[in-house]
Amino acid sequence: MLLAASTPRTIGFVILTIVFVGGLVYLFFNIRGAKSEVGSEIELAANRRDDVRDEDLEGKRLDFALGANLVMLTIIGISLPLYWLGEPGRQQGRDKDTARIFTNRGEEIYLEGAQCVTCHGVDGSGGSTSFALTSETGEFIAQVSWQAPALNTVLSRFSEDEVLHTLNYGRNGVMPAWGAPGGGPLTEQQLQEVMFYLRSIQIPAERINEQVEAGLAQAVREHLAVSNGGEVGEVGDEAVSRWLAEARGVRETAHQLAISADASLADPENADDLRWAALDILADGEGLDREAWEQYQKYGALLFANPGTAGSYSCARCHTYGFSFGADEEMTLRVNGRDTPIEGFEDGLTQGGGFFGPNLRGGSTRSQFESAKSHAEFIELGQAVGATYGRGGSGGNGQMPGFGPRVETDTVGPGIDNDLETPYPATLTEEQIDAIVVYERNL
Repeated sequence: MLLAASTPRTIGFVILTIVFVGGLVYLFFNIRGAKSEVGSEIELAANRRDDVRDEDLEGKRLDFALGANLVMLTIIGISLPLYWLGEPGRQQGRDKDTARIFTNRGEEIYLEGAQCVTCHGVDGSGGSTSFALTSETGEFIAQVSWQAPALNTVLSRFSEDEVLHTLNYGRNGVMPAWGAPGGGPLTEQQLQEVMFYLRSIQIPAERINEQVEAGLAQAVREHLAVSNGGEVGEVGDEAVSRWLAEARGVRETAHQLAISADASLADPENADDLRWAALDILADGEGLDREAWEQYQKYGALLFANPGTAGSYSCARCHTYGFSFGADEEMTLRVNGRDTPIEGFEDGLTQGGGFFGPNLRGGSTRSQFESAKSHAEFIELGQAVGATYGRGGSGGNGQMPGFGPRVETDTVGPGIDNDLETPYPATLTEEQIDAIVVYERNL
């Protein structure tokens, strides 16, 4: 690729060399052919050689000069358009080669330089890191295993500028600042190279859905085990599938109730209106069986705190203190430096109680979002840098991810056409987002 890209430069150097050598040869023979001055012009005038006759100048020599010029114009007329036609290919080759080089360098930084792999796993699949949990005054509480989210879906949740913000300044007091603006060791170009690598490891929608469903099935299994007073291993796949089918069926019931109230919603063209009308019913439980509605809310709660893939698809990572380091799990001296529960977590986690993200309990989401529709749209799109949201949400730094599909329109780094739009799949479906909205609006 580099050889192809340097071909015009090589040709230019060859032509320059030929012209230069030709000039030297001309000077050499011209000097050799000159005669020494042996007297005055009057004495030499009679001995000078006659110049070329007009007949010759206007004959063969003129024809030769005109012919040579015609040949040169023909070469220029053909070669310049051909060179111009090849320019887009050369630009594409440069883009691909730059992307390849930056991606390789970014992988090296991820694996060896900054060693992001230590926390976020191979290929950005998620992992954990040991973290010293301290009080506000700096007193040691426990050594915990903090879950680091997967990065192979990070561009489905955040824009590249938002990811760069996190790389530069860190996040949550656990993720350190890596960029120079935040006091980190990496340069702007190195962070761009990391971004190229992150682009290369993003996974498709099918794998995302598999991971979400796997985490959800795990949560349902644990819920059924607690409800039935048994062990998690005793809950079979059939029981999990049946429970999920029943919970999801409540949404279908809400659709039918919405259509019963307004028959026009059955028209496929009004699919969005049907979704919002059904979501209003689900949020308030109007017309729904109480037990079924509570099961649907539980379904939303399990999605809210989805434990799969280091909690990458859960809302609890930001909105529930202790979720990321398993504060409600049994402590051990070997792993946590203590064998007693962390103070404040004896009765489990306070889901939605707030941490990196705001408190969602006590009807706060209904106060912030007047409608279930605006609530769901915010979860789908996330928080844009500087943009307000809801009734009183001020412009933020874009650290609330979007869980719906997104398109990157402003890529980072050289070698990429900034007009190129890159689509990334949703991490949660509309059905899953609606269930979370219902859960949050009833906290």
